[in-house]
Amino acid sequence: MSDLLSQLLAFKSRIRSGPSVAVRRAVTPKPLNQDTPLAPPTPLTNGSSGNGRKRLAEDSFQSMKKHRLNISMSGSHLSTRLHLAVEYIKQQDKPVAIDKLESYLGTDVTEALLPLLKEIDRIKYDPATGTLEYMSLHNIRTADDLLDFLRLQPTFKGTLVKELRDGWSGCMEAIQTLEESNRILVLRNKKENSPRLVWANLGGEIGTLDDEFVDMWNKIKIPEPDNLYQALVDQSLKPTGADPNIVTKKPKREEKKQKKARRGKITNTHMKGILKDYSQLV
Repeated sequence: MSDLLSQLLAFKSRIRSGPSVAVRRAVTPKPLNQDTPLAPPTPLTNGSSGNGRKRLAEDSFQSMKKHRLNISMSGSHLSTRLHLAVEYIKQQDKPVAIDKLESYLGTDVTEALLPLLKEIDRIKYDPATGTLEYMSLHNIRTADDLLDFLRLQPTFKGTLVKELRDGWSGCMEAIQTLEESNRILVLRNKKENSPRLVWANLGGEIGTLDDEFVDMWNKIKIPEPDNLYQALVDQSLKPTGADPNIVTKKPKREEKKQKKARRGKITNTHMKGILKDYSQLV
């Protein structure tokens, strides 16, 4: 116990005799004396106060813009900017300059976004002009292009409108114009009444019939109502508005199943060759 106490006292003495540690103290600044003259303002380089303020505002704006451009984008923030850039390029229906895209997004695209845009198959980058263009599925931009495309289809399958709208903002207006002029056929959805499929109109005006089909229809003889009613009843068919009790149904013939002849079971096969066969005597 005495050894432990002596070691503790020796440790405390070494701490006291060691070098002192400097302590930093906060210094309160002295108040500004009102009698002290202020420093003169920096003279404006443009000569007039209005132009100087305008230049200061422009410099501050440029510095803020540079600071914002230097901010690195990563993660979901970069994905959002990439989605906005692609949608903006799709809506333009023409090549978009990089500076216009930067003005729309408010950020630099050359470092982070441009390499990603180049990797998208539907985005075409032209290094000569420095533009980006969205390549639609069928490369249709006008109503005449759509009409030529539909007329060149090898089958009468129809073209989906959602494929035409991809990368063509004026698709719906062009379809409406061509439909009103009877140059295309349009199949619409029942609920929204929006176009779903389109075809090229290779015939005449919609809603009309040729005289040939009208003459063929008029030459067809329609039976008398009473005879037609009786003919349907004879065939066990129910005419429209007929009393169900009047219509007699023909009874169905039940097919009789033929009974198969039973065959006798042969026994004592192990005695074959020993017993005599008396079947011819029966």
